Amino acid sequence: MSHSSSPFAALDNATIPSPNTWLVFTDLDGTLLDHHDYCYTPAQEALDALKAQQIPLMLNSSKTLAELSALADALQLSSPLIAENGSVIAWKDTEYKEQGGYRIEWTGADYQTITETLDQLRRRHGYQFEGFHDWQLSDIRQHTGLSEAAAQASQQRQGTEPLLWHDSAEKRELFHAQLQEAGLKLKKGGRFWHVMGQTDKVKAMQQVAQHYAAQWQAKPFVIALGDGPNDQAMLAAADVAVRIHNPHSSAFELPDNPQQIQINTEKTGPYGWNETLLHLLSLSS
Repeated sequence: MSHSSSPFAALDNATIPSPNTWLVFTDLDGTLLDHHDYCYTPAQEALDALKAQQIPLMLNSSKTLAELSALADALQLSSPLIAENGSVIAWKDTEYKEQGGYRIEWTGADYQTITETLDQLRRRHGYQFEGFHDWQLSDIRQHTGLSEAAAQASQQRQGTEPLLWHDSAEKRELFHAQLQEAGLKLKKGGRFWHVMGQTDKVKAMQQVAQHYAAQWQAKPFVIALGDGPNDQAMLAAADVAVRIHNPHSSAFELPDNPQQIQINTEKTGPYGWNETLLHLLSLSS
């Protein structure tokens, strides 16, 4: 392979600062977790290297805090978790025992506000949709294919509501406008439409980065890794954007930015994740 076509060609003349200012933000499915078996083992070497250098690793996902905290425990992470597409930031704090040892910060709307608004709009306008708050656990399992334990964790929502929309596209536009009037928004996911506050993965990432900037009195060097269009804005806002190869996902472009290092991996999922972070660590000053 010629040097110029290497996935790391963008790093040839790049200056990578010392790891003591690094922050790593990652998507999960198809990025840190394998697309098929949701396993992170192929990334273990890079995970260990980040831990050895005490580099904070932030999981930034559409999953709930209950889903993320189980993974964070397995990975032995103490860094903040960003759940439900940026709606919830959870800070590790042993004083908050009832929340699993996390202090919760809402960047969007809380779950009760969202479900009350949805019920009100449905009563008033007769919209045809159903969401997690309408379902029993067995319904959630049926619609998601999750195991009982995983379905229970996905049911513990704090800042977003996934919906199946059974009405016309025309009515959905009207519904979206009414949600916006109530300070909410509608976002298309893989399987569901997601109703959430006016927030996203990027706002939450920037909020966490500002926290570290204040703590360190230094500008963090932000590395973001993702594999799908849902990660595009998060990658575009980082110092290093790592687009993990995913043959199952729609292609997405990153805006040209001479200030940014952009890497497109050849390997998929945790294999690409592992190789890229180890390579970046080998170049750091």
